[in-house]
Amino acid sequence: MAEDDIYQNKRIYELFITNLNKLLVKGVKKYYCKNKANLKYFKSLINKFEVDDLSYIRRLRLLSELKFLTYVINCDLKDIDDKTRDNLIIEVRKKTKPSNLKKTKGDIKRIFNVLFDEDIPKSMKKFEIKVDISRQKARTDKLVYDEFDKIMKFFSNNTVMQAYLSLAFESLGRPQEICYTKISDLELFDNYAIVSINEHGKEGIKKLLSIDSFPYLIKMYNQHKNRKNQNSFLFLNEYGNQLKPLAINKKIKIACKRLDIDKPITCYSLKRFGVTFRRLNGNSDVEIQRIAGWTSPKQLKTYDLSNQDDVFKIELAKRGLIKDNGLSKYAPVSKNCEYCGDRVGFAESTCPKCFHIVDKDLIKKRAEINRLKDIPNKILNEIIDDELINLMIKKMEEKGVKI
Repeated sequence: MAEDDIYQNKRIYELFITNLNKLLVKGVKKYYCKNKANLKYFKSLINKFEVDDLSYIRRLRLLSELKFLTYVINCDLKDIDDKTRDNLIIEVRKKTKPSNLKKTKGDIKRIFNVLFDEDIPKSMKKFEIKVDISRQKARTDKLVYDEFDKIMKFFSNNTVMQAYLSLAFESLGRPQEICYTKISDLELFDNYAIVSINEHGKEGIKKLLSIDSFPYLIKMYNQHKNRKNQNSFLFLNEYGNQLKPLAINKKIKIACKRLDIDKPITCYSLKRFGVTFRRLNGNSDVEIQRIAGWTSPKQLKTYDLSNQDDVFKIELAKRGLIKDNGLSKYAPVSKNCEYCGDRVGFAESTCPKCFHIVDKDLIKKRAEINRLKDIPNKILNEIIDDELINLMIKKMEEKGVKI
């Protein structure tokens, strides 16, 4: 039996089944079943879900597509003709983003395969939706390093958020996977940690590696309310309950608003951000696949947001033709404090233990400020020296001394 997920899709699914007859009522929802004869297909699909033990989020997606089909198609689904099919394709294009057309086409094909098996209507055997690449638009949630750094620093007083953000970025873990981890899933070492995904993993059981996120993870662990309880969730909210993606998204939204980052950043943006950074940093497709725990590297197309402009800038910066401007920071790394030796997070400017400055850029700025403080005195001394020399020359000339 499929288990409920962190988004409570089981409850939504059960509510859908309970209100199945309401699909025939016009006006209750945006889409409704126009032909009563098509209601039986919902029941057939639901039975197939139970046989295949499909996840609840997948069930809801297919039911949503079937609801759309029964809204657009007036006749019985088995009687669909070429004209109705073409109209369906037009309506699908209207409601679906170009980037999602391929997935939607696959879902519709699967629905007809499940419902009719070898007796698929002739018109649907040739069901194709051509994807025009020129219509695709770039995602608007693409983070850059400086923005991520600002968000990390914004949560400097929230150890749980810093631990989540850094781990999600480094390990490429999914929100549900990370939020379902427990104390027993955390294996700590001297300078790194391994977090095991033992439940709710889309690719099954796997592990997340924490190296650069380790300072934040160990800090959260040391402050954990229930760390002696092995069954306690690793990531807790301020009330001591399981931290959920919705709450994380709300906190990120607040941070972005206050930092003037006008982008729809969510938990999944961090995963895309991590994949993009690793790609630009030179990691191979296989390395990224293994780190993320994917069954194949095909998902790179979905998560990699790098483009030609990114590569051009990095190449120009390497040649010294433009300023770096942080382009080399595609792999933020934690560091050791030179004073106390404690491990410091990559977004930290000062060591939390001894309070010494560890950020090299900040150290350079401090040195430059101190140097500038001495400049007025130097200039004043030069002026005084020049005036004394000019005065001596004038006196010597008055006395007839040749210079």
